[in-house]
Amino acid sequence: MKKIVFAIAFALAAPAAFAQAQQPQARAAQAQPSLEQRAEAITTGFAKNLRLSPQQTQKVYTINLTSLKNAEEAKVKYKSNPKKLVGQMDMISQTRLSQLKDVLTPQQFQQYQQRREEKMGVPSQMQSNPAARQQNGAYQDSY
Repeated sequence: MKKIVFAIAFALAAPAAFAQAQQPQARAAQAQPSLEQRAEAITTGFAKNLRLSPQQTQKVYTINLTSLKNAEEAKVKYKSNPKKLVGQMDMISQTRLSQLKDVLTPQQFQQYQQRREEKMGVPSQMQSNPAARQQNGAYQDSY
């Protein structure tokens, strides 16, 4: 009798447990912002922190969106080759940095670099100091 009650309880509980397990995955998929939303969020941060003009904001949005699209394509294309993926991501990053430098004023670009280095965890004595970076070979090898 206990076995029958247990079997019925298990039969009723299993579909509910499976449905609950599926919900977080569905929410995660819905919560994932699109590339356009991510580019917009990044650009909004730029506009706020660097006080971009409307023209600069549009150009920065285009740069951010293109970089995000290229990064997603690279992740798919080089999924099975991590070394090539790292190289491709580095190239995308360098291209983005170069394009941003062309759009931002020198002061805005310097502020951007400083914030970027802080977020990346670059030691304060190394931040925005090319001479110190060249003297420290360990720093260069770590990136």
